[in-house]
Amino acid sequence: MTVHSPATTSASSTDDHRLLPCLTSRRHAGAMSTSPLVVTRDPDVLERATRWCAAVGASPEVATDVPGCRRGWREAPVVLVGADLADDLAAAGLVRRDRVYLVAAGDDPAVWRAAVHLGAAAVLEPTSEQDAVDVLGGAVDGRGEACLVAVVGACGGVGASTFAAGLAVRGTRRGLRSLLVDADPCAGGIDLLMGAEHVDGVRWSDLGHTAGRVSAEALAEVVPTHRGVGLVTWAREASIGDVRPGPVLDAAARGFDLVVADVPRDPGRLGTDVLARAVLTVLVVTDDVRGLAAAERTMSHLAALTTSVVGVLRPRAGGVGRSETARVLGLPVPVRVRHDRRLRTAVDRGLGPHRSRPLGRAADPVLDLLGLDRP
Repeated sequence: MTVHSPATTSASSTDDHRLLPCLTSRRHAGAMSTSPLVVTRDPDVLERATRWCAAVGASPEVATDVPGCRRGWREAPVVLVGADLADDLAAAGLVRRDRVYLVAAGDDPAVWRAAVHLGAAAVLEPTSEQDAVDVLGGAVDGRGEACLVAVVGACGGVGASTFAAGLAVRGTRRGLRSLLVDADPCAGGIDLLMGAEHVDGVRWSDLGHTAGRVSAEALAEVVPTHRGVGLVTWAREASIGDVRPGPVLDAAARGFDLVVADVPRDPGRLGTDVLARAVLTVLVVTDDVRGLAAAERTMSHLAALTTSVVGVLRPRAGGVGRSETARVLGLPVPVRVRHDRRLRTAVDRGLGPHRSRPLGRAADPVLDLLGLDRP
């Protein structure tokens, strides 16, 4: 399957950290259709498209001319266009949209010209059933791309896991479907931190060996959920082993609004995949000499793995402060987390970080940075 898409450049920069717009269209898509749109008069194309839709549990809306497709063109999660109507649609002046696919044999140059004029993402050949099912499954399963935030500690004990948990909790309080991912198999377990170690659900030991596509809806249903936050974590009795994170992270992006991942400094395969997908990486640092030295080393490692890094400061007595930390590290440090003396006790008692006001206040600017609306 050959993909045609316009070149895009990101406007996000660590120099301008006022807003990193994260397209959570899923939150605002309640009125949108969940049915694919098929535009064709060709009975063979219609039969194939209907069969492809059935394979992902969807029933298509069918249009046989341009006037009949205008509403669905705006609202459908994906559009399949037969070659017989491609030129008519291209000439109709419909607004360009994503997830438009031309259904035709790809050996005719006229097909590729029609695909370009139509703004199609790809040409699906009639025999490419698996490609078509993958395209349709990704479009109808979930309503958009989540903001994936990776949280990394510059050194041990700096509170990166706690901050990751606080972000997810705060996201849920904003009405976001939030998922907290434990990408550190050697840590104590994000479920313990959240007070959710006894909550039933599927862990990495079951999810991480899936080679095929994972349904976003199924993922949301089977993972542990505690106080509104979904958790992808490790089972204490299972061996760690190696996991295939891609299908799980893909499903998380489709099925949630906010995905927060706790990533170790030595990220391994799982953490590296998370960092490559993250729209924002949060480096939790301290402002003492050793903490800054550790942060510089971690920054040099992160530079090859991710973009859009910001710092979150856990101040130390006698530390240099937020402005100097930002200058030394050469990155924005928009947040300072005040010490909460009651937080450790709450976690030890299985209450989690849910009631920590300093943590919640520190999480808000990061969510604002992503453009995730407050209630």
